[in-house]
Amino acid sequence: MIKNNSINRILKTTILLIALIIFLKFPSKNKYSLKTKKVMKNNNYHDIFLLDENDYLSKTTVPINNEETIYLKDELLNILKCNKENNKILNGFKCVIPNNLDIKSKINNDSIDIYLSKEFSNYSDSIKEKIIESIVYTLTSINSINNINIYVDNNLYKENLNRSYGINKKYDLSSLNDINNVTIYYINKINDYEYYIPVTKYTNSNEDKIKVIIEELSSKSSYESNLMSYLNYETKLINYDLDGDKLDLYFNEYLFDNSKDKKVLEEVIYSIKYSLQDTINVSNINIFVNNQEI
Repeated sequence: MIKNNSINRILKTTILLIALIIFLKFPSKNKYSLKTKKVMKNNNYHDIFLLDENDYLSKTTVPINNEETIYLKDELLNILKCNKENNKILNGFKCVIPNNLDIKSKINNDSIDIYLSKEFSNYSDSIKEKIIESIVYTLTSINSINNINIYVDNNLYKENLNRSYGINKKYDLSSLNDINNVTIYYINKINDYEYYIPVTKYTNSNEDKIKVIIEELSSKSSYESNLMSYLNYETKLINYDLDGDKLDLYFNEYLFDNSKDKKVLEEVIYSIKYSLQDTINVSNINIFVNNQEI
């Protein structure tokens, strides 16, 4: 009896070892989906601006293999391009650059020169805008890069582009004079995955841009039903202090999602910070409620 039990244990152990060897020899292919994104903690991720199901350029992330700028720029541009080898885009998002458009790049101090083939000239204005906006916003998310220069068929097309160029542009103009713009980061959701959609609005308003951003985010309704903000509509910006690239914001208690726990939703903080960083070019933003920093 003891001998039979020993043989059974040996057989089970042998089967498990064989199964383990097969699994290690033939690993499953990585699949990057909305569900796996949050559990792949060992991967490095980087911001990228891709089209969502409503054709908004959206801020999301992709796993990357390179962190050095000279290689990272090429990796991000390759993900933006519609090719069959592109398997890093999350479900619900789409590539931006048509596959027949050749694209090359070169680092020039704190800028990147982008060289597009002549096919670019054949695209509609709306497609051209999406391509440029996605390239500018994606590549300026690299810490060392501030500007993008675009060449088409080796001829300069646009130069010194940064996030002041705008994205997902909306116009509400009554005059071509005194045009101002703000970029607001709204929130949308695919299944359980939340992501940010920047919208640059052009108006003839001379209102304070910082106040406009907070008022827009705390508005009860957006101009598009699929764009959301989690900022309570009773939230008020009491005061602010702007000193160089440092901005201190002072709010009333309605900024809290839960006044008892005195917690502010992460989505609220990021919507505010992303919007201000892109609109007035500040890097250090501090938030206070009743004069207490959160």
